[in-house]
Amino acid sequence: MTEHLIEYVARDRTGITAVVTTTSVIDVDTVIQHIRSGHTGYYVAADSWKRTPVRSMSFIGGTYLFANWDGSKRNMLHDLAFRSPAGAVRTEEPTETRFARFLSAVFGRRLPQP
Repeated sequence: MTEHLIEYVARDRTGITAVVTTTSVIDVDTVIQHIRSGHTGYYVAADSWKRTPVRSMSFIGGTYLFANWDGSKRNMLHDLAFRSPAGAVRTEEPTETRFARFLSAVFGRRLPQP
């Protein structure tokens, strides 16, 4: 039986969609078929000394991949998901309108900016 180390998973709002191994990127449905057939195994190296097997779990809506390496009973494969890059959002300073400039010229003071 061949075994593949999962390094990352790709996911969207519905769940895990693809698995990134050391050799390729594989669709999650193909991974589930491989695990169920018993010819190929997948594992996660959570620690440098411990390998956690990835299992295929069934539920009413379908099948999903599951791995847990700390005993918390939650699916920790989501911890291996790609993180979207976080960046600062640049906002533009509000420009002073012609009416505000007119009022400040007439009354000789600046209007408070929001």
